[in-house]
Amino acid sequence: MQMGVIASPLRTCFWGIGARRSREHIRVRTFRIPEVHRLPCTHPCPVSGRRDFKLAMIELVVGSRRERVPAPLHVCQFASSPDEHTATASTFLFDGLRAGHRCVPFVGEEVLTAIRLSCSEEHDSDLPLTDEHGFGADGRWHGDNPKRFRAPTDPSAMDAVPDASQFFNGNSLDPYRLIAFQRTVAAEARKAGGAMVRMVIDMRWLFQDRPFSMHDTLKFEAASHAILAPDADVLATLTQYHYADLSGEFIIELLKIHPVAVVAQFVRRNPHPFDAHRYMTRILGRQK
Repeated sequence: MQMGVIASPLRTCFWGIGARRSREHIRVRTFRIPEVHRLPCTHPCPVSGRRDFKLAMIELVVGSRRERVPAPLHVCQFASSPDEHTATASTFLFDGLRAGHRCVPFVGEEVLTAIRLSCSEEHDSDLPLTDEHGFGADGRWHGDNPKRFRAPTDPSAMDAVPDASQFFNGNSLDPYRLIAFQRTVAAEARKAGGAMVRMVIDMRWLFQDRPFSMHDTLKFEAASHAILAPDADVLATLTQYHYADLSGEFIIELLKIHPVAVVAQFVRRNPHPFDAHRYMTRILGRQK
């Protein structure tokens, strides 16, 4: 290891030069500088392993905080209040509209109205517009203001899914129909130039008056990680659950296969999620 080389984590610092110029009065001190992790322009997708995948960051609003998580994104959110779901979903979708992403919410009409109202309020907020370096027209640097790239957006431009019955076979959720819809939307996005698609799926609205099936829902969640891996570079999904609809066993099973989950007011990261393909095989084995 050489001293004084920029690539090295060790650097040399000279002290006492101003007092006397003789070499014996120069004390050489070496200290360790923390290495900064720099990602290359192209990084292998953490889901599909593709080398042409460009790593991006997506922000989630949880409580009063913004959490940055790497895309591709498939996050499940557990909350006890509809307001928590609306706050997270509205910012997630509004950020997508601002970035030119296609937004597809699977939510009820009341929730969709609340999301659009929240997006309109964010759009009309009086925040300084800045350039790509964060400098505003006043010449000041406004830092990592999440709304600095505010651009004209139309909250009504979201492609809401009006009917959930197309994803059911009778009263049973057909996870493959839902997966096929997601793959179709992802293929359209890739054909249009690769803009990301953001989906918010409210599972309470999806089932509506139908009986909730833990087995079919786990199959859908596992398939989302296993089957949708090739589309992970253009598809970001936020699946929302209500505590009142779930058992403790179901929540634990979901947390096993999700790298990132929102539990109450906190983002929980799972560094070692259960392999989705193996989990899918186990579910199909139970079905037999």
